[in-house]
Amino acid sequence: MILTIILTAVGIQLFLVLKTFRQTVQKVNNITDEAEAKIKKIAQPLQGLVGIAAGVKTGVKVFEGFVSYLNKKKNEKED
Repeated sequence: MILTIILTAVGIQLFLVLKTFRQTVQKVNNITDEAEAKIKKIAQPLQGLVGIAAGVKTGVKVFEGFVSYLNKKKNEKED
């Protein structure tokens, strides 16, 4: 009889601990989801800036090639 009461109490306590653990895991999951959403909001403009920087870099290379071509033509005329 006493063993049944003790096991029932232990079972109830285990149930309450597991319920609390489940709530904690859900809260951590929500926090993780919110953090991921905020990081994505921050990362999107940075990705745009990286794209702009790559475009500018490509533009500069094209311009350098054009200037090099003009200098080459100029040197050929002088010779």
